Amino acid sequence: MLRLLLLLTGISSSFANSVGNPIWETKLNEVLNEIIIAHKIPGMSVAILENNEVVYQKGFGIAIVGQSKPVDEFSRFRAASITKLLTAQAVMMLVEQNKLKLDQTIGHYLPQFKGSEITIYHLLTHSSGFTDQVKPGLKERRISEYLHQVAKIKKLSQPGAVFSYSDTGFNILGAIISNVSGMSYVQYIEKFILQPLALKNTGFYDDVTVDAEPHYKGTPIPKHQQRPYDRSFAPSEGLITNVSDLITWTKATMLMKTLLLDKNSYEKMLEPQIKTSWGEIWMGLGWQVYQSDNGQVARHPGSVRGYKSLLLMYPQQKRAIVILTNSSHTPRFEVAKTIEKILASHQSKQH
Repeated sequence: MLRLLLLLTGISSSFANSVGNPIWETKLNEVLNEIIIAHKIPGMSVAILENNEVVYQKGFGIAIVGQSKPVDEFSRFRAASITKLLTAQAVMMLVEQNKLKLDQTIGHYLPQFKGSEITIYHLLTHSSGFTDQVKPGLKERRISEYLHQVAKIKKLSQPGAVFSYSDTGFNILGAIISNVSGMSYVQYIEKFILQPLALKNTGFYDDVTVDAEPHYKGTPIPKHQQRPYDRSFAPSEGLITNVSDLITWTKATMLMKTLLLDKNSYEKMLEPQIKTSWGEIWMGLGWQVYQSDNGQVARHPGSVRGYKSLLLMYPQQKRAIVILTNSSHTPRFEVAKTIEKILASHQSKQH
C-alpha cells in the first residue's frame, strides 16, 4: 500500500509539469520517485538553481502515511539545522552594524557567561567547547533558564582548540541576537530576513505549522515521540519552511544580495576557518565548506527526529540544491549526488 501511494502521489506531483520538459528533468523525476520508494521515504521536496535561476521545484510522495495529501514544492517541513545558516546571517548583520564583534567574548552580551573566554567566532565555527548536554524541553522554558543551565555545563575543550558540532552554541547566538537587537530572535529573523525576501511560508514554531509529518522507516512518529518544540532551540533547529522559500533565500545568498548583507560579509562566511572531523570539510562562519572538482561547495544538512534536509551551494557553478524530507532514513547526500550526476550529464550533452 505504501509503495502504491508513494508511486501514485509522486507521479501526480510531477507528471502534470513534465510534458515538454527537458530530458534531464523527466529523468530526475523518475529517479527521485524510485528513491522515495526504495527507501520508504513518505515525502520529499527538491528545488534546484542553475545559472542563478530556479529551474526545478517539485514534491514527491505524501505528507503522512495513511492519508492521501500529496507533497509539493509548497509543503512545509522542519528544516532542522539549516536554521543555523539564517542565525549566522543575522549575526553578520549585527556585526555590520557594529552591534556585535566576532572576537568579543559572549559574557559581554550575556551575564550568564561573565568571565568566559568563548567568543562569537567560536560559536559560529563550532569551536566553543560546548556540548549538547541540555536537550529541548517538553515544557515551556524561559530562554534565561536555558542559558543558566548551559552555563553550568563542563566544556569539552578550550575555546578554539577543537571542532565540536554544537546546537548549544547557536542557541546562545540566538539569545545574543535578541539581547543586542531588543527583539526576540524569531522577530529579528522575520523582520530582517524573511520579510525582505517575501518568504511567506517560512517561520518558526509559533507562526507556521508543518504540512509533512515526521516518519521513521515509513511509519508516522506519534506526537509524544517527536522532537519537542522548544523556543530556546529556535536558533539551531526551529525553522519550518518549504523548498520554494528556501531556494529563494539561497538564490539571494548566492547572489550576495545587499538587502541582506554586504558582499564582504557573504565572502567572509564562506572562508574556511576551522577543520571539521568530517574529512576535508571546513567550518566557515555557519557554513560547512569544501573544495570539489568544480570549485567550492558550501552546505548545511539538517536532522531532527523524522526529518532530514540538505542545502548545497556551488558558487562557481551558479548552482544550488535544496532537499527537504519527512523521513529519518533519507540518504540525502546520495540524493544530492544523483541530482549532480543528472545535471552534469545534461551539461556534457550540450557541449
